Amino acid sequence: MYSGTSEDYLKQAGVRIRYRRIENALQHLGHELSIVPIQYLADKKDFSHDSYLISKCYDARALVITCLLKNQKKMVGIDLFDDYFSQTNDNRFPKLRYWLCSILQYIDFILCSTPAIAEVANQLAMGQKIHIMNDSSPDIDKNVLQSAIQSKMDYFNQSKVLTVGWFGIGDNPYFPVGLKDLVAFSGELASLRDKEFDIQLEILTNQRAMTADALAMLRRIPVPYTVDDWTEEQEAALLARSMMCFLPVNAQNFSIAKSLNRAVTTLVSGTQVLSCGYPLYEKLSPFIYRDPQQLINDLKNGSLALRKETIPDLIEIMEQWASPELEAEKLAKFIETCNAGSSPCNLNKPLIAVIHGKNTLGEIHKFVQKVGVLSIASPFCKEKLNFDLRFSFNSDDLSIYISEKYCSMLSKQIQNNFLGCEKIVDRLYHKINLSQLISNRNCQRGALNYKNTSINFTASYAKVMNDVAKSLQFLFPQLVYFYSENSKAPWWLLTDIPSYNLEVTP
Repeated sequence: MYSGTSEDYLKQAGVRIRYRRIENALQHLGHELSIVPIQYLADKKDFSHDSYLISKCYDARALVITCLLKNQKKMVGIDLFDDYFSQTNDNRFPKLRYWLCSILQYIDFILCSTPAIAEVANQLAMGQKIHIMNDSSPDIDKNVLQSAIQSKMDYFNQSKVLTVGWFGIGDNPYFPVGLKDLVAFSGELASLRDKEFDIQLEILTNQRAMTADALAMLRRIPVPYTVDDWTEEQEAALLARSMMCFLPVNAQNFSIAKSLNRAVTTLVSGTQVLSCGYPLYEKLSPFIYRDPQQLINDLKNGSLALRKETIPDLIEIMEQWASPELEAEKLAKFIETCNAGSSPCNLNKPLIAVIHGKNTLGEIHKFVQKVGVLSIASPFCKEKLNFDLRFSFNSDDLSIYISEKYCSMLSKQIQNNFLGCEKIVDRLYHKINLSQLISNRNCQRGALNYKNTSINFTASYAKVMNDVAKSLQFLFPQLVYFYSENSKAPWWLLTDIPSYNLEVTP
């Protein structure tokens, strides 16, 4: 069973390419594949599948669900196909490194899309079982492919226009990819120009990427071009009419961990591939052009890499590196070798909590409460929601507000130290201070108490969150807790696990 973050995630090309293409093959092997948003697990509370795979859900919901699944003795894995983890000194990724370090305690295996991301996982996963599942190709019909290749040649010979396609996500919030790669390597397109024909570049990308700056950047491309919204239908139409696709790849860690899927999709549509930069598609090398002039020479000579005579060779390569049947079979065999009890945690139905930081999501709060998990507001959290516990700063201490529902779980000694009741939002809370729980343990935030700036947040975050965690462990000794934090300001946590100690660079 595979879980994404939302219904929108299920519509993404990655889901279609990575999971939908092996669905029938798994069914033929006697297995059922259900692809659902993670919210489904909260709504249905249905843990009836044998194994679960968490995909592209990098927040506290995945941590909570994984912990709950392990309580049910289910087999759980994660699918890593983006490298947001190897940049250990990058201040932008503490939440992702924290997520990975946390979830590793509760999983039985890791699925990876490429050897590069598997190498990253192996360095971080402390001997965890890892399986590489290549992205699969669409079904290949030899006659349809032959017809597509011929129609592209016929159009080129008649129109004397070389149609070049580029498609994909044009941006990334962290890395220069997509349209930036296209522009950076666009000098290769200039090498395609020839007096015997014209060139037309057609670009399909997501709307978010088409900012004013990005559109201005595209003006540096040295050949005529058009830009349009990407849809699955638009992509299919582009591939149907393009003689070639231009797929440049830069050499940053994030890019070199990517799969072969764009080149695979392009080739099985009968379209040539020109790639430059990092040799990501080397496994498909007989069909990948690295030299624009070689492509032009082959085009004029009628000896393109992908042609009627080489279709059997293409099918053979796809069967080796992108076969839905082979990938499904290997995945099923791998999961059968995994032991649902192999994860390092030893849970006995613990009390679970999520501590919300400076920037959290209301949907995470609703999710965790729906599955019976405590939702706790740290003193940095500004969301006005009905949390189960709240922490807030006072002049020299940390005040804790405990909802009535959970007071009965506390010792009589703690209940006798309540300072009174207070209604916040729609709930009644009992108040107690940190110094009452732990002697000589004040919240040493000092002059930073009321300074709401990024630098003060960064300076105090680790200490304050550590005090919150210590308080919770005193209140609920069996508590297992996770953090929900999306702040873009640098932050890190103080824990006993070395992997959690996230560096902040100047």
